[in-house]
Amino acid sequence: MADIGWARSRGDRAEGQGLRRGAWYRVVENTPKDYVVLDVHHVEIRIPKGDVEIRNERPNAWSVVREPHVVCPGCHARTVVPEGRKDAKCHECGRSYAIDWKDSG
Repeated sequence: MADIGWARSRGDRAEGQGLRRGAWYRVVENTPKDYVVLDVHHVEIRIPKGDVEIRNERPNAWSVVREPHVVCPGCHARTVVPEGRKDAKCHECGRSYAIDWKDSG
């Protein structure tokens, strides 16, 4: 199945609906209405579009949640890294990704 897009919580707004801060979720349906349907751990959830940031491509860098906490773009594991590191290897999935320090989602 081709990806429609990816979405994550915009601030605190979607966290009350089950989204984790910094984690990206696959868009299942992007309706012309005011909501988007996301795959949140194999459960389809409707989230108001104003509560999420949506992008077309799957993220390929760690998301900074609260410095120095980061979220793996591959498996959503969280870890702490020293500020200023350019990349990190995930202790859960074993993959390495760049750290996008300007992206503090």
